[in-house]
Amino acid sequence: MKINKRVWVTFAALLTVVSNITATAKENMITNFSGDGADSLKWRITDDRVMGGRSQGKFEITKQDTMRFSGNLSLDNNGGFSSVRSGGVSFDLSDSEGLALRVKGDGRKYQVRLGTEARYRSWDVSFSAGFQTKKDTWVNVQIPFSDFKAGFRGRSLNQVSFDPSKIRRLGILLGDKKPGRFEVEIDSISAYSGESSNTIMDLVGANANFKTLAAAIGAAGLNEVLSGKGPFTVFAPTDAAFESLPEGTVEALLAEEGKTSLISILKNHVVSGSTDLSSALGAGSISNLENNTLKVTFSEGNVRVNDAVLQQADVSTSNGIVHIIDSVLIPTKQGPTSILETASKAGSFKTLLAAVETAGLGEYLESGESVTIFAPTDAAFDKLPAGTVEQLLKPENRKKLETILINHALQGSVGAGTALSQGTAETLGNQTLTFKIQGGRFEVNGISIDTVDLVCSNGIIHVVDEVILFEENEDRADLEVSDQSVSPQASIIAAIQQGVPLYNQGDARACADVYRDCIKSLAVRTDLNGVIKASLNRSLKMSESKSADESAWIYRYALDKTYSTLTGHTL
Repeated sequence: MKINKRVWVTFAALLTVVSNITATAKENMITNFSGDGADSLKWRITDDRVMGGRSQGKFEITKQDTMRFSGNLSLDNNGGFSSVRSGGVSFDLSDSEGLALRVKGDGRKYQVRLGTEARYRSWDVSFSAGFQTKKDTWVNVQIPFSDFKAGFRGRSLNQVSFDPSKIRRLGILLGDKKPGRFEVEIDSISAYSGESSNTIMDLVGANANFKTLAAAIGAAGLNEVLSGKGPFTVFAPTDAAFESLPEGTVEALLAEEGKTSLISILKNHVVSGSTDLSSALGAGSISNLENNTLKVTFSEGNVRVNDAVLQQADVSTSNGIVHIIDSVLIPTKQGPTSILETASKAGSFKTLLAAVETAGLGEYLESGESVTIFAPTDAAFDKLPAGTVEQLLKPENRKKLETILINHALQGSVGAGTALSQGTAETLGNQTLTFKIQGGRFEVNGISIDTVDLVCSNGIIHVVDEVILFEENEDRADLEVSDQSVSPQASIIAAIQQGVPLYNQGDARACADVYRDCIKSLAVRTDLNGVIKASLNRSLKMSESKSADESAWIYRYALDKTYSTLTGHTL
C-alpha cells in the first residue's frame, strides 16, 4: 500500500461522507485500567486510620487490567471504613445519565463516592450511592446520578445538589459496619447515556434484526465473551445478510457438527479493541480474531468492509463498538503472521533480521505484545557507511545495536493514519519520531516510508528506505553499572518493602526516592533487555515536575509492570 498526497486528499473527502453515518448511543469511558495509563487517575487508599481507626485497605492493578480493592474492615477505635479514591480529576458528565461499573465482589455492598466543587462550610462534600456485589461473579451495575446523595461525615445534606458537570474526585468505599476481610474487583467505570451501558451481547439480543446472529453466537458459546470486558469491535451481519447465504448454510452452521466452522466465521467479524469508522478507514485494513485482514474502503458511494456494505457505524456499547453490515464475512484466507515471520517471508529484510537476532530481540517480536516497527530494508542498511553493519553485528556492540533497533519501534499498533494525525510518537528507546507528508511522500524524521500498514498478528510494519539514527545519549555512559549479584526481581521486592511503610507513614518523597533509585539501577543492568529498560526510563521521564505522591505511584507502577514481565506474576 503506497501513500501519497492524493490518497490523503481522498481520505479527507471520505470523512465528509462518513460524518453522515451517526451513532445511536454514547459512552464516556472513565477508566478500564488498561495500558500504560492504567493508574492515570492516581488512585490511593484512604481509610479510617486517618481518624484513629484500624481498618486497612490496599489496591492493585492486575495483569487482567482490572483494579482489585481489598483489605480488612475493623470497627475498633470507632472506625469502620476503607476506600480507594482518585486524585484530582475534571469530568463534565452533564450529558450522561449515570455511572456504569463492571464489578466482581464478595457479596457486600459498596459505595461509589463522587466529589464536585460543592462545599459544606469550607469542607468538601461527598456524593454517595451504593451498589451490591455478587460473590465471585461479574455483574454490570448502573447507578443513575439521581441516586447520589450529599453528605459530610455521616450527616445528610439534602440542601446540597449534585452537579455532574463538575466532578473532581472519584472513589469506591466500604463502610457496611461488618468487620472482616473484603475484596472487590473493578473492570471498568464509565458514564452512560441512552443505550451505552449495554454490552455488545445486550445490543444483539435486543435488536430484532439480529435474531440469526444472536442464535449463532449462542450456538458457538460466545455469549459470555461478547458480554465480557472487551473491548471489541464487531461487524454485525443482519438477518437479511444471513438469508443471502446459500440455502441450508445457516442450518448446517447452527448444528453441533458445524460449531467449529461457525466459531471461525464469527471470529472473522470480531476485532480486538474499540475501532471507530474513522480509524478503520484511516488504516485501510484491520486484523480480526480469526487473524484475517478486513479491508475497510470507500467505493461506489458506500463504505465497504471487504465486499460487505456498511449500513450503520459506531454504535457504542459498554464493551466496544458495533458496525452493522449487509453481508456475512466468510473467512477466505490465512490471516497475518507475526512481525518476524512477515519480515522473513518478504526476503528484503535479511540485515534487519540478523540485527534482531544479534540484539536478542527476537523473542519480543514473536510475543503477543503489540508493537509497530519502522523496518529498514537491506537497501536501507546498504546506505550506511562501509563497514557499519559489520561493526554493529559484533558481540561487543550489542547494546548499541539494541538501542538503534528499539528506536525503530513504537508500543502498540500505530497505523499510518494515526501516526500522521498525531504528528509525533515516542519510540521504545524514548526518542521522538515526527510524521508528515512532504512533497507527496509520507515521511518519518525526513525518511521516506515506502510501504505502510503491513498488518501482522502482533503489530504493524511500515517499510522505510533508510535507517533511523539519533545522536547517542552520552549522559548514560557515566552511570555506574548496578550490582547484578542480586536479581532484578529481588531488587524490586526490596524497594517496595522499604517504600510502602514510608508512604503509609506520610513520607511520599522518601518512598519515591527509594523507588527511583531502584529504577535507575535496573535501567543500567546488562541482564535486562532494552524494551524493559526503555519502559523504566519512561517512568523517570514521566515523573519530571510531578509531586512526590504522583512520582511514587508512577514509579510503583513501573516496578510492578517490570516484575510482572519478568516473572509472570503480580506483587
